[in-house]
Order: sequence, then structure tokens, then C-alpha cells
Amino acid sequence: MEFLKCLPTVAVVKNEYQIIVHTDSNGIIGIRIGDKVFYEENSGVLSSEKNYAKINLPQEILDNSCEYTVFFKKTVDRRAYFSEFEDEKSLSFKFKPLKKTDDINIYHIADVHQNYAQAEKTCTYFGNDLDLFILNGDIGEVEREEDYFNVCEFSGKITKGEIPTLFARGNHDARGKLAEKYTDFLPSDGKKTYFEFSVGVLGGIVMDCGEDKADSSNEYGGTNAFEPMRRRETEFLKAVSPKGKYVFAVSHICPLEVVGKDGGQFDIERDVYTEWNRELNRMGIEFMLSGHEHEIQIIKPCAGPQQNNYSVIVGSKTDYKTVEGTALTIKNGRVFVKFTDAEHNVFDETEFDI
Repeated sequence: MEFLKCLPTVAVVKNEYQIIVHTDSNGIIGIRIGDKVFYEENSGVLSSEKNYAKINLPQEILDNSCEYTVFFKKTVDRRAYFSEFEDEKSLSFKFKPLKKTDDINIYHIADVHQNYAQAEKTCTYFGNDLDLFILNGDIGEVEREEDYFNVCEFSGKITKGEIPTLFARGNHDARGKLAEKYTDFLPSDGKKTYFEFSVGVLGGIVMDCGEDKADSSNEYGGTNAFEPMRRRETEFLKAVSPKGKYVFAVSHICPLEVVGKDGGQFDIERDVYTEWNRELNRMGIEFMLSGHEHEIQIIKPCAGPQQNNYSVIVGSKTDYKTVEGTALTIKNGRVFVKFTDAEHNVFDETEFDI
């Protein structure tokens, strides 16, 4: 791949794409689509002293073009005057925008926990018929910059830089030496790891519960302040109404699962998560995708104190040796759900109206 360390990832954030690029050395990284050029936003200053970039651009431009070029100029010497770079190198990629209005194939994975070899086999279930790839947290660890690169390398192997991708942060992504750098490396809305998204006829919300225990837990050693973040996220949820033919939510930890834990260290923020559920009902989401539990299950719409009007697909299973995920096909007003393994065996399946 010449100057690229791995294939790019085209992530969806709000109504934009965020193209993630890793190069084999430091330099200036850009994206060219037709006669338009895009760089990572640094208030007019181009990055040249690092080997990765997150580059935002309007979806419409890439959707219409169906191809993009990554270009790179390796840094020789960045100086206050007369900086020096090597000649430009470039690679072009085809892109498959989500233009389907029906028969849409989505693969969802979470809780890979660095078992990339197994997960790569699992996530190729749809082969070349994949339309959207969802990575729902705890894919790797966050101790080193290399850990972030490994997540992007994994994503690039599945999508080949050609398929829209959604990321959500997991609780393991919030612990480790470089946890505070998550938004430098992986998709986000600025510093926010929760955001609205729109891609083709699909719309929805990426949510972030943060960690699964109270900020005061000794396990975290005073490194967390998720309680105020969740309250900011509550205000965000109150203010949005995602649009699309099919609307769903993505959250590594399912808020309904938290509220269902009566007592113990995982029973936190009941008032907050109850309010989140009310807002999701108001938005009219069709379903939620989550992970975290390391078990596959479906939480059906339920009356009662919580009254979730939507189904929750807890769609990842791992024992740290095998990794299983969820293949979804949206067709004729129904979602067809198959839980699959690394051999593409379907070990359970269901379907419901949306």
C-alpha cells in the first residue's frame, strides 16, 4: 500500500464522513475528490508531525463521486520558515455509498477485545454485499497509539475503505493510558462520543454510557467523570429528532440493561437512563444495537415502568477465544437478524417489523 499503514475507514458522523487515514511516517495527509481537497481541521494549520488523520467532508460530495484519493507528503523537516517535504504520493479508492432504499445489509460487532483474527472472519459474513459496518465498542484496548491503529486496521480489512462505517465507544475504550486520546484517533463529533447520524435512508443516534460502574469506584482510581458527561448527553438527546426511513440507536451498553440490574455495582444512574429511554421512545427508534454483555439476546418492546417501545439487539458474544456478531438485513419493512460466528454459521435468528 506504499505510504499507507492500513486501508482507510470512511466513518459516519452526523451527516458527514470522517475518513481515518494512517501512514507509515509523519507527513501531510489529505483527501482529494474531483477538484476538491480536504484536510484535517486545525484552524488553517496542516498537521505534519504525526502519521494519522481524521478528515471530515460532506457525504454528498463522496456519494456523488463514488471514489476518493488519499494523498501524502512525507515530512523531511517542519520549520518556521521554508519547511521541506518529499514529493506527493497518492492512492485512490472506490466508495459504495448507501443508496439502497431496501434490502440493506448491516454487520454489527462489539467486544472483540483484540481477537482480530477471529473477528475478521466473523465480520465477512456478507462478503461484498455489505452496506454498513458497525463497530460498537471494546474492539481493542487503549494503552498505546498502536492499539488505536489496530482498530482502524481491522475496520479497513472489513470495509477496504469502500463501505460506510459507524463507531461507538465502549467502556474498555474509556480505560487505559491513552483513553483520553480516543477522539484524536476514532470517529467523534469534536470531543463528543455521542452524536446523531444519517447515512442513506438510515438515521439514528450513537450513544455513550461511559463506564459501567460509578465514577467513585476504586477500580478507576479517580480517572472518570462520566456522571456530568451523561447529563450533557441527556440534554443532547432531548434536542435531537433523527430522520430517516429507518431510525435506530447504537450504544455499547444498553441503558435498559443497566436499569434492570437491581442493586450491586452495575446499578448506576437509574434516573439518567430512565430519561434516556423516554427520549428514545419519543424519537421513535425502531431498534437498538448494543454489546457489552458478551452474550447474544433480544430485549423485546415491553410495557411497564420502563416501557421501551423498541427492540434491543444485544449483538455480540465472546469468550475471548471466539467472537460472534450480528448480521442484519432490512427488507420490506422488517429487520432480519442472524447471529453468526467465524465460520459464518447462523446459530440463532429472528425477525420483526420496523
